[in-house]
Formats: sequence, structure tokens, C-alpha cells
Amino acid sequence: MLKIRYYRLRLPSGFEFNSLESAVFKIASTGALFVSRASKDEIVVRYTTTRQIETIQILFDGSEIKSLIPTMSQYSLRFFQSKNNVILSLTDPPRGLRITSEVLSLIFDNKDYFIEPLEITTTLIRRHINSFDSARLVSAKIRDFKVYDNAIGRLEITSKDGLADEIAPFLTEKYYKIDLLTYEITHEFQRGLISYFSNGTIRASGPLTEIAFPAFESKL
Repeated sequence: MLKIRYYRLRLPSGFEFNSLESAVFKIASTGALFVSRASKDEIVVRYTTTRQIETIQILFDGSEIKSLIPTMSQYSLRFFQSKNNVILSLTDPPRGLRITSEVLSLIFDNKDYFIEPLEITTTLIRRHINSFDSARLVSAKIRDFKVYDNAIGRLEITSKDGLADEIAPFLTEKYYKIDLLTYEITHEFQRGLISYFSNGTIRASGPLTEIAFPAFESKL
């Protein structure tokens, strides 16, 4: 299963995509980043971060020895152009913005930039799933719908037989926000799941990982 989170990135004043490429290579020369791939409209970098994990060893006499063990994690970030937008994607993202903030601070050297999670609308989802032979909504997480005065609800609905586009009859004409939609996809005799999260993340399973993300990015 592969998960990628997408952001819209507004470059600092005076930066163009070729300026971004130059800035990335400058930072890479210091060893802070490794450039995996670069072209006129795509830059892929690998970022390595370390942190200390505290461990406790309990001895036979019941005493404890505390120590710190360094751990290393690597993340793949990709910058690419989509129409008039610069998109940043982070593969297998951790929670929060720490990794993306660290990388962008290195590249832009504290110059002003703006980043926001990509809004994955139902229209964008529909355009994406139309790329496949068949798609069936099988799970949905929703929130902020009115239950009664001064009460709002949060709900998860699943069905192996599939859900209607409106998710549930009692939601008709009601306001609600979508946290997650999961579709069962069949394409060229391959089957898997694709999930769309409200924070700009897409998760794909099995053989769909090779085709799901390029198809999605082509719709941006």
C-alpha cells in the first residue's frame, strides 16, 4: 500500500520553477538533500532525518539503565508543475508538516513561501475514478452534519456492496464535510482500493499503485 500527500506550493517572490531547481541543487551540494531526479518540470529529492529514541534496560536487580538510540528515516519529496501550479508531493508522509517545513526552509532559506494541502474535491475524485474500468464507493467518513439543534455528527459508513453517491439517504440536502472516501477499483483485470483523504492524501493498494498516482496527477 502506498500513500502520497499533495500540497499546492506558492514560490517566494521572484522564484520560478528553474529557480527552484537551482536552489535544490545548491542545498544538495551541502549534503542536506539528495537529488534523485530532475528535469525542466519535475524535481525529486530524498531527505534524511534522524532522531533519538529513549530506551530503558531493566537489570536483574530491578535497576534501570536509560540510553538514547539514534534512528534514521528517509522521505521522498517531488516538485512538479501542473498547469499554472507548483505541486509538492510527499511519499508515505508522517503526521504534521515538520518534514515539508524542514525541507522548504532549507531550499528557500527563510524566504516567504506558501503551502497548503491540495483540496481533493468530489469533482476531482470523479475525474480520477473515471480513468478506470469501474469504481465503487465502499466506505466514507463524514463529519459536521446536523443531527438536531446544537448537535453535529461524525459517522463512518461502509458496505462491500457499495454506497450511493450521496452516501446515505438521511444526508440528502444536508451540509457535511468529507474526511475520507474509499473506492474499490477494477482496471484491466486488476483490483484494489483507492482512498481520498481531506488533508490532500491519496492511498492506493496492491497493483493499483503504479497507475493510480500518475492518473491522479494528470487530472490536476
